[in-house]
Amino acid sequence: MPVPPELQDPSVRRAAAVVLTIAALVVCVGAATPGLKPRRSAEYAGAPARWDSTEHRASNTEHRASNTERRASSTERRDFSPGESQPTAPPGAAFFLRNLSNPRERREARADILDTPVLPGSIVKAVTLVTALEAGAVGPDSGAMCRRVVTVDGVRFVCAHPELQRPLTAAEALAHSCNDYFVSLARRLTREQVNRTRLAAGLPPLAASAKLGPALVGLDGPRVTPRALVDVMARLVGVGPDPPVPMRAETRRVLVEGLKGAATFGTAAAFGSAGVAALAKTGTAPMPGGGAMGVVVALAPVERPTHGLVVVAPGGAGVDAAAIAADLVRGVTAPTPAIRLGRTLPDGRTRVDTLALDDYVAEVLAGEGQPRAGDAAQEALAITARTFALANRNRHRGEGFDLCDTTHCQVTRAATAATRRAATATSGRALLHQGQPASVFYSAWCGGRIERASQVWPGAADYGEPARDDACAGEPPWQSDIRVTDVERALRAAGLRGGRLRGLRVLQRNASGRVVRLRAEGFTPPDISGHDFRMAMGRVGGWQMVKSTAFDVDRTGTGFRFRGRGFGHGVGLCVVGAGARAARGASADEILKFYFPALVVGAGPSLLATARSASTAGPVAAPSPGAAAATAAMPPAAGAAPAAPDVQVALPAEDEGERAALQALVRRARDAVAKATGQAAPGAIRVTVHPTVASFGRATGQPWWVSGATSGTDIDLLPLAILKQRGQLERTVRHEVAHAMLDGALASRPMWVREGAAIYFSREPGSGKRDPEADARSTVRVSCPSDADILRPISAGAQRDAYERAEACFARAIASGRKWDEVR
Repeated sequence: MPVPPELQDPSVRRAAAVVLTIAALVVCVGAATPGLKPRRSAEYAGAPARWDSTEHRASNTEHRASNTERRASSTERRDFSPGESQPTAPPGAAFFLRNLSNPRERREARADILDTPVLPGSIVKAVTLVTALEAGAVGPDSGAMCRRVVTVDGVRFVCAHPELQRPLTAAEALAHSCNDYFVSLARRLTREQVNRTRLAAGLPPLAASAKLGPALVGLDGPRVTPRALVDVMARLVGVGPDPPVPMRAETRRVLVEGLKGAATFGTAAAFGSAGVAALAKTGTAPMPGGGAMGVVVALAPVERPTHGLVVVAPGGAGVDAAAIAADLVRGVTAPTPAIRLGRTLPDGRTRVDTLALDDYVAEVLAGEGQPRAGDAAQEALAITARTFALANRNRHRGEGFDLCDTTHCQVTRAATAATRRAATATSGRALLHQGQPASVFYSAWCGGRIERASQVWPGAADYGEPARDDACAGEPPWQSDIRVTDVERALRAAGLRGGRLRGLRVLQRNASGRVVRLRAEGFTPPDISGHDFRMAMGRVGGWQMVKSTAFDVDRTGTGFRFRGRGFGHGVGLCVVGAGARAARGASADEILKFYFPALVVGAGPSLLATARSASTAGPVAAPSPGAAAATAAMPPAAGAAPAAPDVQVALPAEDEGERAALQALVRRARDAVAKATGQAAPGAIRVTVHPTVASFGRATGQPWWVSGATSGTDIDLLPLAILKQRGQLERTVRHEVAHAMLDGALASRPMWVREGAAIYFSREPGSGKRDPEADARSTVRVSCPSDADILRPISAGAQRDAYERAEACFARAIASGRKWDEVR
């Protein structure tokens, strides 16, 4: 048989020859002796292997393994964190690297390889080990001597790992990828036991025709895409957003020990040699079209994995894939998280400082906490503030930083010895919901009754039932007399319109007694939520004016008198109540259990940016959404990738059937904007549909009422089911596509120009053209919104008002005869 060109390199022939006879002989390629360097991927860089991505592709329904990050493009590039070097791989190699908690943050090459179902090889041994431990077929400490050569189900298996001259433990067998150990389990495990674990991990079950022995080492049974193996490993280890594979704590301990050993002294020892602490598993398997391929799946860093990675090395072995993976993951995982803090300067500009997360938490405690509170209260607030930072770190992505230092995020002040002590004592701890930082809140004083988050922010998650907080019930009530003109200014800031306020009365209260809706007579619309009213009064006149929504209001001769209890929204941890509980002797964990009964305290995933000593950037004069987070694309893999599709979509597995319709919708919107503006379409528009509202919020930093967000040509959307339920899918897509098409040309303009243009050119087809003269007449008196009005709205109503004014100002400019790209 002639040797194909891609296998003519002698080193490649040696690796491929092993697998070409795989039906008769299966070799486990391992590190021969401690300290022996694995073969580097450069041996295979010049020989891309044959890969038929259509002939061998199996059906989506059979082989899709809950792959929420499936990608159509083979050259897609995404940033992980500003300032970090971007991962690259040798030409011909495929890789998929992603943030386990944020589907938007990912990077890949060779999607034709990543999305072609293949036999996973020895990666499956991790699944086999969990099955055997849970079934009692092996024990955590029971040993087994490797026989080096064994025949099971008519197939001869050979082990090539070091001869240890002693029995292998379960963890060591996984680390060294001992074929004998795993295929021998075919006599002690049933197909049903194996399939239970496979299904929980996201793998398709073994059919009755699959030979169990070879299937236990990934060389028989259903094929799976290499991309999906990241999710499989994450579920086994119990990290990421998906439900973990059910298993005893002792089983998971042995699994993690084996994966850690593989990356230290076993088949993936290239990680250890490169100084990268990871959990990893390698495999060598047959390649579609002939030849061998090396595969490695890794999670890093080892203690709190934040990233998952799969590398496929065509023509190589698992050790070669591990060498590539170690280089890829080293540049984007950081042991210490950091926060880019936007500090507001006296002149209104913003200075960006980079702080270690614990230093940031210490400053928040100084700004938000009680200076004389006990250590337990300080520590409880530290964990809550850290959780808020982790869950909201993208809130100001469009302005070039993570969080601001105002009440919009968390107020910061100079740290004290007490706040530093609390931050250090709780380092790495956060409030978790299903393994991820929860969307938590806290207030200065709840007034004796804790509020539900969903009552303040519709759609927000509730982590427990409202409860009375007797610890802060003894605080005195407050009273404020406010002039009519001040109330009118606040109403206008919240997006209401009107000239003279004739009356203000409470229309509705919730179960905790707080104001849900107010009627502002003389304004349009006449109703405003209690929360939006309080926020508007705080921004316009100061936070002491209306301290909470637990108030009564009466008319006075010059304005209105407010009487109430509490300070803040009352959701989550009460700072005053926490201080009182600490004084009674409660621990930090007990305080958190009272305020967040449905959450657990655990190790939160680190932020992506590497912590550095505090550094100061120049003041940010004019925020530019998308500029700070713009994608820095790395060069495509040489000669390895086909042309990328013009519309690339990442969907949750349950929405895979919507791919074609969503791509068509994006293309229609793109073509309509191009026709109306003459602007050339970008090479590719990338759309990420998030599986949950929380995932969307973490990736974009947007509040609950926002449906989509765009950075460069990357579009993020809420779950499709929610957009359809709201009747906003088509409108949202058109709006975000307009941003992707036009923002680059308008990058130096004020926010109202960019937002106005997106709204103006995203009208529903068939809605009719605007009358330029009518636009000019109707918008003469409209004031254009500031950047802050659009970027930091105090409420959904305020943002709607800002958007309406932005469109009106843009339409006025067009009506005056300016071209769209001349509006300033």
